[in-house]
Amino acid sequence: MDLLGDLGTSDQLTSCRLENRVLQKKVDELQLKVRELTIENESLKAEVNEYRKEALSLASNFQGLSVTKGINAGAGDDNVRAMDEHLFVKSGNGIFASEVCASLDRLHGSANPLCGCLNGNDSLLATGGADGMLVITQWGMATAPSPDASKNAVEKAVKIRCDAPVLRCAFSPSIGTSSTISVVAAGCMDGSVKLYRYSSDRLIHLSAYTNVGSDVQMSVDGEQDNSNALKHMKYIKDLAWCTDDSNTTLLASACAEGKVFLSKISLPHVFSDVPENVVHVERIQTFYLPGAVEALCFLDNGSTLCCYARGTSYLSYFDLKHDFKLTKHSVNGANKFDDFVSFSILSLKPSPNGKFLAAATDTSRQIIFESGTSNIVRDLYGHKNDGFSNPKIAWSKSGMYLFGNSQEDTDIYVWEIAGSSIVKKLDKAHTGQVRDLYASAVDDTLVSISYDKTVKIWTVPFH
Repeated sequence: MDLLGDLGTSDQLTSCRLENRVLQKKVDELQLKVRELTIENESLKAEVNEYRKEALSLASNFQGLSVTKGINAGAGDDNVRAMDEHLFVKSGNGIFASEVCASLDRLHGSANPLCGCLNGNDSLLATGGADGMLVITQWGMATAPSPDASKNAVEKAVKIRCDAPVLRCAFSPSIGTSSTISVVAAGCMDGSVKLYRYSSDRLIHLSAYTNVGSDVQMSVDGEQDNSNALKHMKYIKDLAWCTDDSNTTLLASACAEGKVFLSKISLPHVFSDVPENVVHVERIQTFYLPGAVEALCFLDNGSTLCCYARGTSYLSYFDLKHDFKLTKHSVNGANKFDDFVSFSILSLKPSPNGKFLAAATDTSRQIIFESGTSNIVRDLYGHKNDGFSNPKIAWSKSGMYLFGNSQEDTDIYVWEIAGSSIVKKLDKAHTGQVRDLYASAVDDTLVSISYDKTVKIWTVPFH
């Protein structure tokens, strides 16, 4: 009886194993089919976009429609700019960052780094992490001809604790008359934006104060009250600095509740009667957008602030020189009168010359806009990013190439914009997904931040 029972159990196991193999084969077939359909879907999207452009071109010939008007521009707008037919005609020069010159492991210990940026002369690297730390590293030390160079650079990094995970960080441009002061803003998950000054290998937390009439807000213990100066109600989505034509330093901060704070920042050397660890913050304007503000950037030498709010079909351009006038430009390009949008823009980066705007979307599509218009100059495909991803982009210094990440792998993709094609993949750039990308404004230096807990600095290969 026991023998028969054992045989029955053995038969059941054999049957289950065979059934499992059949099911596994079916799963593999379905996964392959899904991949094929995904590729086909992206191809169809590109074709639809081309058809839309052709349709608009025909309509323009017969009805005089202009592809450069904003969706709220008047029919008699004399300032509408014509599309430059020579944009991105020539191929790229082949010069872009593609070789690792420094790799910094575990700057945030066992926690993941979440964001990174370089200061004005590229000597300092700032990173924010899930551990709530802001870290400043003199990354050049990691390039020294020593086997312990990278380890030494990590050990000598300067750290300061914030109250919550640091989601975005950004170095200020030169403030006032000084070009040697390095101030970095850290945007945190608790909605706060904290300012720190790097000086003599240490980080100084700058207490913010704001004037109400002629009085300075003070806390109960006599210290400056910075509780509301740069505090949002929800987590920070993006930060951007600029210095405008009048040498005024501005900081824009966006959050998940749909607000954008535009603040004027002045450092102690301008106000000699306040301590050096205090910064003056003047809230110039608060913008209320209809959805979470996913991305923002300054354009036109700081005279324009561009924002994208989730769920909208347009980019919001605020004219900072003319009473913050709002102009909306459709993100649907040729189909600019369509209020429906099938994607969200999660990153906005102006080109080095400021004439173009790169947008990373959650539908495996990077878009190159002509700044200040609805013109779509190029669509870039070939990677994978959906609504659960964290798409990031960065320009090469020449403006001929765009870097981007993908949720499917650990590579960094390089597109030649003129040809709308991927010309190189930095294969296995990391062993974990790429969380953030940052391109230097000085030269061809790229920073990549990854969930493998490393930060890498990329430069142009030396031949």
